[in-house]
Amino acid sequence: MSEGLTAPEITRDLRALGLQPGDDVLVHSSLSSLGWVDGGAETVIDALLAAVSPGGTVLMPALTGSPEDGPDNPPHMDVRHTPCATWIGRVPETFRRRPEARRSLHPTHSVTAIGERAGWYTAGHELCDTPCGPGSPYVRLMDHDGYILLLGCTQESNTSLHAIEELANVPYHLQEKATDAIVIDENGREIIVRGRLHQWGWERCFSRVDEPLRKAGVMREGRVGQAHTRLISARGLREVILPLLQADPLYLLTDEARERFLQQTRPRDTEP
Repeated sequence: MSEGLTAPEITRDLRALGLQPGDDVLVHSSLSSLGWVDGGAETVIDALLAAVSPGGTVLMPALTGSPEDGPDNPPHMDVRHTPCATWIGRVPETFRRRPEARRSLHPTHSVTAIGERAGWYTAGHELCDTPCGPGSPYVRLMDHDGYILLLGCTQESNTSLHAIEELANVPYHLQEKATDAIVIDENGREIIVRGRLHQWGWERCFSRVDEPLRKAGVMREGRVGQAHTRLISARGLREVILPLLQADPLYLLTDEARERFLQQTRPRDTEP
């Protein structure tokens, strides 16, 4: 008889943390952090869907971007076949492969969804000017009072903080020129998705947001299996962190990256 964590046990822990039927939740996950799970990633997905059923929606990142993406090297993504980046973990890729999963048409920051509002969340992502900004699944989750679940991972995995950076129009985050990327939709049709992609290379300290979120009461913490887990109000994340970024656009950079950015943008003395 298996002694691994079961789907009902995971669902119980998620409910104790605050997830309820009808909720919409964007999940970032570390499978290994949970301890031994009987059935692995499939069990975790079953548990998440059960926690918000009936009437809820589970979303997961299906990120595919790389530092090489840009106008001179436009990304190419097929929503049917392009796998998630390996660094986001086993659960999102397993989720993507489920036949009922819907995937948004974005070349670098697509999102997959299963549930009541899966179609609404994933529709129109290809029309957004930026990967995570207005009209994207990330901002729609904020508008719809959904949640962000960091299942055994830290704020460093929280893609929605990039959405806040885009809403604040921080100066380091996006490439200057737009890219014409290629996306193949679920019917095999090739479309051009034009927008500004992320500018890699600026190190973040996303863990900095933990304390203000705790203080504001918009984040709950607890255990799911063996995993330290955060459940964050997506709207609350925007309400707390956006003003901090508007006051200090470099707030989310590491101290080293902040200094490097300031040095690069500081006016140089000129000789008479």
